[in-house]
Amino acid sequence: MEFSSRVLCAVVGAIGLISTASADHPTAVFGSEHGGPLNTISATSLPRGSWAMGMRTEVINSNAFSDAELAGLASVGVEDVHAIDHIISASASFAYGVSDKLDLGIRIPWVLRENIREGELEDGEAEAHSHGDAQGIGDLVVLANYQVYSRNGYDWAIQGGVKAPTGETNESDRGSRLETEFQPGSGSWDVLVGGAASTTLGAFGLHASILYSATSEGSQGTEIGDALHYNFALVFNPGRDHDHRAHEHASLIDDLRWELMLEINGEQRWEDRVRNTTEANSGGNVVYLSPGARISYQNISAFLSYGYPVVDDSIGWQSDFDFRLSGGIAVAF
Repeated sequence: MEFSSRVLCAVVGAIGLISTASADHPTAVFGSEHGGPLNTISATSLPRGSWAMGMRTEVINSNAFSDAELAGLASVGVEDVHAIDHIISASASFAYGVSDKLDLGIRIPWVLRENIREGELEDGEAEAHSHGDAQGIGDLVVLANYQVYSRNGYDWAIQGGVKAPTGETNESDRGSRLETEFQPGSGSWDVLVGGAASTTLGAFGLHASILYSATSEGSQGTEIGDALHYNFALVFNPGRDHDHRAHEHASLIDDLRWELMLEINGEQRWEDRVRNTTEANSGGNVVYLSPGARISYQNISAFLSYGYPVVDDSIGWQSDFDFRLSGGIAVAF
């Protein structure tokens, strides 16, 4: 079954990996692996009975605090400051067109945090303690997308869903359980509510989405802060008006389709709370400028996106972002 560019902007990507706006965590992912924006929710819906699957891998590199910096902060009484060298998250997604206006999608991630370190005082001496790596299955996200308006080239949709506590929460360092913020899962049930708008102007598509994540208390009495995710995307599809019926394609290259996009991906996160105490070094606002590209052949596509942080306004002492790189493949039927 062949999908048009409009259909490939489907909601398979309107489900995300929900996490904090901290350099110690994966970023939120909402865009489609199959068409349209890569990190922004599209308001276009899947046809009834259609389905799509995708795989996405994200690598976050941060300018992590050195051991000397962590020890220095600990020596002057600055506590709960952490550093992580790299974060890798790989997620699988599935979406189904329940009706021509309602899509239902799920996403399940696997998360790896490499070289978790923390500044602390040991027998009166300041040092950087290494907790090693933490990895495992993360929390499952289920999100419904309902198109409330589609007329004259404009689409509007609303979203609602939940993040379920399916992730692992018992990763440890030498027998001592790691804090919840380092675990693959949070142990909490969270509620997601949002909206999206899309339109096309010739070969260009414009998309905007906003999604609020209301969190609850999870593992070890920890509540990861509420989050507001806001995204804007410009997508260039040079083949949108291309007539495949007018001529015969001579080679595989002729059948390839491609898209270019430029996105602004923002996330405002409120501070975490541990046993009703606010964590001073958590939360904040980060905005990525994210150019990307997708290439497709029939119902299979591959994509790559690079995110550069143009705003990195963390609360308290947190490592700065360096870049975010994500890529993957998808298939739709």
